[in-house]
Amino acid sequence: MMNNKPRVSLFLFAYQQQEFVAEAVSAALAQDYDNLQIVISDDSSNDATVAKIKTLTDTYKGPHDVVVNVNPNNLGIGRHFQHIIDNLVDGELIVAAAGDDISAPQRVTRIVHEWLQHDRPDLVAHDLIEMNEAGHQVESDRAMQYRLQADPTQLSLSERQQLYLQHPYPLPFIGAALAYSRSLYDRFDSPEFTPDYEDHLMYFRALMGGSMVYIREPLVYYRRHKSNFTNRNQAQPTQIETITLGSQQVQITRSELGQYRLHRLVCQQYCDAVSALRKGLLAFDVDFFMRLYEKIHARHTQFLANQVHTSKSPVAESVQPLPAVPYLPRIKIAIFGASAAGQKALSHLPQQFEVIAFVDNNTVLHGQHVENIPIIAPAQLSELPNPPDTILIASTYYFPILAQLTEQLGLPVQKTSRAPEFMVTHFREKLGT
Repeated sequence: MMNNKPRVSLFLFAYQQQEFVAEAVSAALAQDYDNLQIVISDDSSNDATVAKIKTLTDTYKGPHDVVVNVNPNNLGIGRHFQHIIDNLVDGELIVAAAGDDISAPQRVTRIVHEWLQHDRPDLVAHDLIEMNEAGHQVESDRAMQYRLQADPTQLSLSERQQLYLQHPYPLPFIGAALAYSRSLYDRFDSPEFTPDYEDHLMYFRALMGGSMVYIREPLVYYRRHKSNFTNRNQAQPTQIETITLGSQQVQITRSELGQYRLHRLVCQQYCDAVSALRKGLLAFDVDFFMRLYEKIHARHTQFLANQVHTSKSPVAESVQPLPAVPYLPRIKIAIFGASAAGQKALSHLPQQFEVIAFVDNNTVLHGQHVENIPIIAPAQLSELPNPPDTILIASTYYFPILAQLTEQLGLPVQKTSRAPEFMVTHFREKLGT
């Protein structure tokens, strides 16, 4: 009889977890869902982790398809995650697990039920129970977070995006309690910057026009101990490490590695946001993109100067445009409005946001230039050799222009955006802020 249940992959990635991995593997093998691939992947551990995995899998006679992978060299969390998704899993729904956590036997079944009930959303999250090294239930920061936080899925997509940028740590849902559709990963392809925070990677991708559901039921025991990833690499703060920023090799101290990992994460998020913008999944929100970019530029500059990162306000108050970061894609923008408002918007945009044309209905201006940027007629937008990723409307006549672009010229509304007030007026300056 054909199994009509969707194919699911439960992956468990392990590294140096000999004390806990047997419980994690046993819990994965005990899942009661019957169209399940279980991928157990070790990242070149040098303790007894692999031996304990193989002791359980070599004797397994159950219904699940089991794949065991051992990396010959340590990849790190980011590249290990990418290797698993790109090469090992085959399910249309992917459930995440770690080598020190314990999944409830009904975990996959419950996730699949909610996934199908909600029309196969991009991401499924659920509650967790926190435990210590000895396996005793505790309530520290994560358990409190899950107990007290509001349900992010009840907010609009825009509200979730803004909330994430304002308070990105901790995540509303962490990797030990997440599942996501294969299509969510494929929509953006393999991550270029391979961030070590795979839960941030996938949650942020779901924020780019995706959907999610939250199960208020604990389905995993999340273990907290001194060898957790977030507790590693804290020793030897003066040790020097060499990192890569684009084509440049930069030396930083070991204590700065955490900030470097966060830098790679935000760089990947920026790339994913640009990809979503170009695919029409996401409209260009000026504040959203500028917040992302300003975080990136601050870290990029500080790493090049070999300085320890210090937090700054994510919204730059200076009207001087930030320079471009060479290893990130540039967003191509056409500004509708070549008057003072459009020119003031230009002065606010980082150079990463490349203005390729001004668009204006005033025929007298056509053929002229503003700071070497051509002024064209709206009908000429389709003639540009490299079409813009967005048309930024910098005018008080926003709705007539929006109607012109979408109803007369047939542009998708997602390809248009509206310049916020601070970019086109002197309001902030008059207040002295």
